[in-house]
Amino acid sequence: MVLRPLPRSYAHVPRTILWLVPGGEMELDGRLAPVQPFYLGKWPVTNEQFEAFAPDHRRSPLSSGDRDLATGVSFQQADAYCRWYAELSRKPMRLPTAVEWRYACRGADRADDPAAWCATPESIDRCCWHAGNSGGRVKPPEHRAPNGFGLHGMLGSVWEWAAPDAHGGDDSATLCGGSFRNEATELHDGLIRRRAPNCAADDTGFRVARSFRP
Repeated sequence: MVLRPLPRSYAHVPRTILWLVPGGEMELDGRLAPVQPFYLGKWPVTNEQFEAFAPDHRRSPLSSGDRDLATGVSFQQADAYCRWYAELSRKPMRLPTAVEWRYACRGADRADDPAAWCATPESIDRCCWHAGNSGGRVKPPEHRAPNGFGLHGMLGSVWEWAAPDAHGGDDSATLCGGSFRNEATELHDGLIRRRAPNCAADDTGFRVARSFRP
C-alpha cells in the first residue's frame, strides 16, 4: 500500500465529521461498563477521505464514488489511517473500542434504555441499509435516518472495525454491525465477527473516534 506524505495543512484533506457521543453505561456480560464521552464519525470514512492517506486504494465496484464509503479496508489499514490522521490533525484520532462502538450503536446513555431506533422492522428499514433495501451494494448511510445519538449507518451499510478490548485476542480483530448483505432481522448492536487483522472485504470499512478528554 502506497502512503501519501503528510500534507502541509490539515485544511487540505477531506475530513470526517466527528459527533459527540455522551458518556453513560452499557450492560456487558452481566455487568455495567462505564463509557466516557467520546467523539465518533457521523458515518464511516469515505473513499476520498481514505485515499488522502492511501492513494492506491482500489475502490470496490459496489462503492466506487468519491463520497461512497471506503471498503476493502483491513483492520491494519484502518488503524494506520487513524494514526496518520492523528499526526496530521495533532489530535488523538483512533478506532473506537468494541464497547464504545456498541454503546454508540445503541443510541442511549442508560443501560436500561431500549434502542428504540432499531426495535421494529419499520425502524430498521428507515435507519439501515440491509439485504432487503440496498440492492446488493453500499449506499450512503446519511440517506437513512440517524440513531438516538445522531449517528448514521451504525447497523448495516458496512462492517466496521473496532480496536481490541478484553474480549478479543492478539490474533484477531473485531468487526461490528453487519453490512448491506445482512438481513434486517440479523441487525443489532451485539452483531460482531472476529477476523484476522489483514482481512479486507468489499463490505468492511471503519469510522474514526477521538476521546473527549486527552
